Amino acid sequence: MKKTVCLLLAALLAGACFSTLAACKKDATEYGELTLRICNWEDYISEDEETGKTLVEEFEEWYENENNVDIKVEYSTFGTNEILYNNLKINPGIYDLVCPSDYMIQKMMSENMLEKFGNLEESVPNYEEYGSPYMKNLFETNGWEEYAVPYMWGTMGYVYNPEFVEYDEAATWKAAINEKFKNKTTLKDSVRDTYFLGVGLAKTDVLGRMSGDYYAENGTLSSADYQTFLRDAFNDTTEETVEKVEKMLKQAKANAFSLEVDEGKNDMATGKVWLNFAWSGDAVFAMDEAEENSDTVLCYAVPLEGSNIWYDGWVMPKGANKKLAEAFVNFVSSPENACKNMDFIGYTSAIGGEEVFNRIKNSDYACEIDDEDAEEIDLTYFFGEINGAPAIVYCNDPNRQLTAQYPSEEITARCTVMEYFDDETNDRINSMWNRVKAGNVWLYVIIISAIAVVAAAAVVIIILAKKGVFAKKVKKGFTKIN
Repeated sequence: MKKTVCLLLAALLAGACFSTLAACKKDATEYGELTLRICNWEDYISEDEETGKTLVEEFEEWYENENNVDIKVEYSTFGTNEILYNNLKINPGIYDLVCPSDYMIQKMMSENMLEKFGNLEESVPNYEEYGSPYMKNLFETNGWEEYAVPYMWGTMGYVYNPEFVEYDEAATWKAAINEKFKNKTTLKDSVRDTYFLGVGLAKTDVLGRMSGDYYAENGTLSSADYQTFLRDAFNDTTEETVEKVEKMLKQAKANAFSLEVDEGKNDMATGKVWLNFAWSGDAVFAMDEAEENSDTVLCYAVPLEGSNIWYDGWVMPKGANKKLAEAFVNFVSSPENACKNMDFIGYTSAIGGEEVFNRIKNSDYACEIDDEDAEEIDLTYFFGEINGAPAIVYCNDPNRQLTAQYPSEEITARCTVMEYFDDETNDRINSMWNRVKAGNVWLYVIIISAIAVVAAAAVVIIILAKKGVFAKKVKKGFTKIN
């Protein structure tokens, strides 16, 4: 009898606990305590081709299994850094986690819009353990590590079709104004990225000289001095420089097939254009698509005069649910999930470690050491040593996917980051960019208006002529003979 009563009480108690737990889980979700609101770039998260399940959905399942509590992720996307920034300004607290680019993260930091991450060993241990030494140093050197965890990174340069464009023609900013490629180039419809290109065009000569001084055998520039020069040069917004940039961008636009944000990689893959100003991740996508769909070989070049090293990073806006946000960042920072993301979107994760390195070493982009055309690429700067040995890979074509994803240390040494501009400078740059985009539109308006006036006048004259207004008067007493 006692045993029966005990079992009955235990069952009732278990049922009550289960009901209470279920009610707590339900209430937590209803009141938003376990709702994570993320805003990320479009097409910037892995989706399993077989199941159709995204990494976001995998995170929901993982979190529920680990913590025995329901969680809902509200996932949305944005198209430009400026759109995201404006949304956060208009609707503070709308997101818990967002993924803007370098200069926008700096801007948000300067305006006290962000929460700090907790101790990374506890809050994002996967990044602390597997994050690339190169990326960690970049963030620590610039004072970003408290507010941001890097997600993807890369360079800017030109995807090019070697059938029509030589490497030497593509490895310079002047490619954008080379009339040999008239109507076969593209520009980014993005003011900050294209301003960077404009500076490259406006300062090609001095950038080239300084690059020579740094890379020459007896170069006179230290690495630190060269980096300072590059950062100052590419972030120059003096009136003189802005005027030169506007002139060069107008010339580049007149030479271009289109202004685009996402279509350029497809236009390259289909052969519509020969030269695409691109982020390295889009370059990889274009190379893969062209090879798979039309057996076309495309290549990628970073201008020798210097270029941009960019990154997109996770940040938490003020008022964010830090616990959930940090859990998600930690989840996508595992080597396994970093590889899923890279495989799906083509961009390069900030995560290193042996698992990611082996994925690269054994990919179709690499080759064996005994391959006839094998070239050694030392990626120790990014991965660190692997099992006590340098992180060396080999490839038989150094201007394609592998080096677009993982540029050599020599390439990264001639790249610098974009800095944010204050509001006044942004207004000047945006006004310049609007003039570039408008081009000769007012001239066309005047010409079209003039044609319309002439045409209208002609119609009036014809109507009046038919009514005989212009007919010669016949003197009184005379008869008109037709």
